[in-house]
Amino acid sequence: MKLLMVGAALAVLAASPASAITAFATFTPVSSNSNVFASGSTISSAGEAVTFRFLDPNGSSAFTDVAALLNFTANIANGATFAGIGIIPVNSGTISFTTAAPVTFGGHTGSNLLTAIIGGGGAFTGPINGSVAAYGNSRPPNDVTFTSDFLDFSQSTARDVALAINAINPSLTAANIAAGTGFAGTLSGNFGSDSVNGFPFPVSEPASLALMALGLGFVVARARRASANS
Repeated sequence: MKLLMVGAALAVLAASPASAITAFATFTPVSSNSNVFASGSTISSAGEAVTFRFLDPNGSSAFTDVAALLNFTANIANGATFAGIGIIPVNSGTISFTTAAPVTFGGHTGSNLLTAIIGGGGAFTGPINGSVAAYGNSRPPNDVTFTSDFLDFSQSTARDVALAINAINPSLTAANIAAGTGFAGTLSGNFGSDSVNGFPFPVSEPASLALMALGLGFVVARARRASANS
């Protein structure tokens, strides 16, 4: 069921008329303890410990896992049920990952690994009496903005956010879905963009060596030609 819900979120994102998007970051909880809580008109986390990871374009890890603090606020509306599925609309939200102290990657120093600001258009969805819910939002058609001390999104026109809440307790019922409150769970997710500049996407080490060899060969060739013409 967990895979089904995450797949549903990704399907929503895939339906958006966006450019080719590549996942560039992911995060997971550090334990099975709840790290997100629904109360009143918000679903939120405050300074919860997570493991954050930048990804290379091929989906592999671009750098070692980073211990980060998760802060998340989703402003929600009263939910509804349809065909056994609960839907909790998200009007707006912010999710950020920061380090306790500044860190340095590839010549960049800072503490804001990633901050995503999301507008309306997305919703947490999950089966009635189930313990999982998925969220997806993208630009286009909705508003998703990324900022980071290590990445540059100024050329990005397509961005997406995919989140999943697992181990929801108590289970999603028609009552707490309607109120959008009264449960906790573990939040994880990933982020994608059609254009990311800066760390963690440097030229790979083998490619760097190849470029250096090519440059050296060019210099040697020019020196030989100059010597032959002298």
